[in-house]
Amino acid sequence: MKWLWDVVKLFMLLVERPGEGEKKKAEVLELIDELYEELGLEIPKEIFDSIVSVAIDYLAMVLF
Repeated sequence: MKWLWDVVKLFMLLVERPGEGEKKKAEVLELIDELYEELGLEIPKEIFDSIVSVAIDYLAMVLF
């Protein structure tokens, strides 16, 4: 699921601004939720959300 990393990274860059970490994370999660609905993935929503949440935290540490 390398594409997921790329999409999360793209969304993080789109909402990037100084401060407001939790607000930005919520915005990225909202964008990802819309994508989840469109893709019709076989992964249960709860598991997908936890994967994305961890990915956001990790990428925030690495990118910013």
